[in-house]
Amino acid sequence: MTTGTPALSGTEHYIYRRHGKVYVHRVGGGDPIVLLHAVGGHAKGWVEITRHLEQHFACYALDMPGHDHSDIPPIKYSMDDYADAVADVMDAIGLEHANVIGGHTGAMVALILGARYPKLVGKLVLDGLPYWNKEQGQIIWERWFSPMYTDTISYHVPVIPLDTWEEAKSKNPGLKREEWESRHTMSQKSRLWWRLSQEANSDCDIASFGPKVKAPTLLLFGDGDTLRRTENKANQEIAGSVLKVIPDCPGQVARDKPEILAKEALDFFNR
Repeated sequence: MTTGTPALSGTEHYIYRRHGKVYVHRVGGGDPIVLLHAVGGHAKGWVEITRHLEQHFACYALDMPGHDHSDIPPIKYSMDDYADAVADVMDAIGLEHANVIGGHTGAMVALILGARYPKLVGKLVLDGLPYWNKEQGQIIWERWFSPMYTDTISYHVPVIPLDTWEEAKSKNPGLKREEWESRHTMSQKSRLWWRLSQEANSDCDIASFGPKVKAPTLLLFGDGDTLRRTENKANQEIAGSVLKVIPDCPGQVARDKPEILAKEALDFFNR
């Protein structure tokens, strides 16, 4: 287990596929929900949300390929590859139909899953969906993501540096020690993979998938989320979608207001 993270109830599973194993944490019972984290995240990041949902649903939180307990694939992944991995996991578990919650990059994967595997997806809750085309994604990469990768000595391309606790705390005074410990442990394994995945999501024309999605969709954004630039476009192009902006939420709703995301998802799934 990764140190400094919340204790887990439920059961832990590994799904073996051709690019390595994928870790799944299951809790609760009832109709299934699949939960997909962003680049640099992990299944345990959903604990505060699944605590509210497990009384009503069976929650399956994945460590996406290359993250935490899951193996790093031998090839660079596109967002389509991530969606294929989720479909493989659902098939292996025996989930023929499930609601899906995704955050940031996980929201992109969830949207692609809804477009390419419509029979698998019931309803979608997308937290901070980066709804861009390739040109917009490349601008975001150059202006925002690329400057984060400053360690030029560890790999053949720059990656995120390994900050000490003191360095991380000085940059983010609200950071919790256990959150830093968890990310630090994962970053020692996955820093190169995180960069490759960030390159992939920046190179994804996610806006092309929106009009193909038929699943009822809830779009959630924290009012301070930097990814709010295209929320109205997503709302217009994803048929029948509902857009909600959460006030006093500086970033991703799942991270900053987990109880609100859980309530909104529960209301939406039961509607």
